[in-house]
Amino acid sequence: MSVAVLDVRDVRIHFGGVTALDGISLTVDPGEICGLIGPNGAGKTTLFNCITRIYRPDAGTIRFGGADLLAVPRHRIVRHGVARTFQNLALFPSLSVLENTVVGAHVRRGRHRALRAEALGILAALDLADVAHRPAQGLPFGTLKRVELARALAAHPRLLLLDEPAGGLTHAEVRDLGALIKRIRDRYELSALLVEHHMGLVMGICDHVVAMDSGRKIADGPPQDVQRDETVAAAYLGRAAA
Repeated sequence: MSVAVLDVRDVRIHFGGVTALDGISLTVDPGEICGLIGPNGAGKTTLFNCITRIYRPDAGTIRFGGADLLAVPRHRIVRHGVARTFQNLALFPSLSVLENTVVGAHVRRGRHRALRAEALGILAALDLADVAHRPAQGLPFGTLKRVELARALAAHPRLLLLDEPAGGLTHAEVRDLGALIKRIRDRYELSALLVEHHMGLVMGICDHVVAMDSGRKIADGPPQDVQRDETVAAAYLGRAAA
C-alpha cells in the first residue's frame, strides 16, 4: 500500500480557553483531491495553519510523505513540497502576473531566466499567458485567484492546500475552477486538500470529503455519503440558525 501524502493524527490546539482543534485526524492519498468542509469556525483554516506551521499544535502528529512535518522548520515547509493559497489574496499588486508567479519559486534554486520560462509555462497552463506582463492590480478577481494558484504551483508542490478558492467567484468561474483543479492535479501529479463552502464544487471534484464541526471530525468518506450524513446536515443547519 502506498504511503499517504498527508497523515494528520489526533491534532489538538488551544487558544486560551478555546479548543480550536479537538483531536482531528485525516489522510490525503497520492493523486487525491480531498474536500474539507464545515460551518464557519469549524477549524478548517486552523488545520491548514497547523499543516503549514503557522501554528504549532499542542498535541498530535502531522506526517507528509512519511516524514514528520512538525520537525521541519517553518521556513522549509514549501521547499518540502507543501504550497497553499489563501482566503484573502496575498499578491503583490504592483508586480506583474509573471513576477508574482516567479515569487513562488523563491524556495528553489535556479537561474532567473529558467524560472521565468517555467513560470510562463505555468501561466499558459492556467490560461493566463495573455496577462503575464500586466500588473496584478486592476485585474478581475477571478483572474487574480488563478494567479495565486500559479504562484503556488511554481514551488513544485506535491500537496496543494486550497483555502476557499471559489470564494467571490461567479457560477461560471466556479465551474471553470473545478475543471482547472482537476487538470492541475493530473498535469502536475499532485494531491490537493480543499477547504470550500461551495458544495457543488466539492461534490464535483473531490475523491473524498472530511466534515468538521467545532474542531472535531464528524464525517469522512465519499462525497455523496458525507453530503447525506445527518450529523453534517445538523452542523450546518444548527450553525445557520444560531
